[in-house]
Amino acid sequence: MQLVYLHGFATNPQVWHNQKVDYAPEINFENMDAESQKLADQLNRGSILVGWSMGGMLALKMAAIAEGNIRALVLVSTTPKFIKSPDFPYGLPLALLRRLEKRVRIEGTAAFHNLVFKNRRSIGLAHLSWEEVGKEFNQLAQIDLRGLLSKVSIPTLIIHGDRDEICLPSAAEYMKENISGSELVMLPGVGHAPMVEVPELFNSQLDRFIEKYA
Repeated sequence: MQLVYLHGFATNPQVWHNQKVDYAPEINFENMDAESQKLADQLNRGSILVGWSMGGMLALKMAAIAEGNIRALVLVSTTPKFIKSPDFPYGLPLALLRRLEKRVRIEGTAAFHNLVFKNRRSIGLAHLSWEEVGKEFNQLAQIDLRGLLSKVSIPTLIIHGDRDEICLPSAAEYMKENISGSELVMLPGVGHAPMVEVPELFNSQLDRFIEKYA
């Protein structure tokens, strides 16, 4: 069994420093299709994927490609569709994403880090170029993984904070309803980065799930 941890936007594998990590690749989110295929090809049989935010989106895509090699799936503070639409009210408005992109382009990725980590001192922060920010935000604007949810047949744990303002808690509830047999753990008072905000609580839920399916 291999525990594979997938980081999110503007971070790197060190964001998982509070967890027991077997493998945590450096991820490029500029082309989610190509990246998910590349990482799926590297998986050991029996892997457990733990994906946070955009890394959770990538984990969903990898599960669709290489489910035979994946024993279980953990989706942390993620969503199948970042942008709100008439048939998906659980996302954020496109205008808000574009405002955030503009702010990040002006202030740098520290603006995003402050939004996510609430000025907590953290490691695992990555600083992207303007070009990288534009490409990755365009992926967020376009991606829609709702069609994959009903196809997930492996054990799935969804961990989400009820104060998450980036990937809304209602998106986690939507995934719970559409991934058969999945489990949702909603953490009270927690925002977008539970592995940093409440590492002991996060790890206890993760360990419980892993022990069940290891």
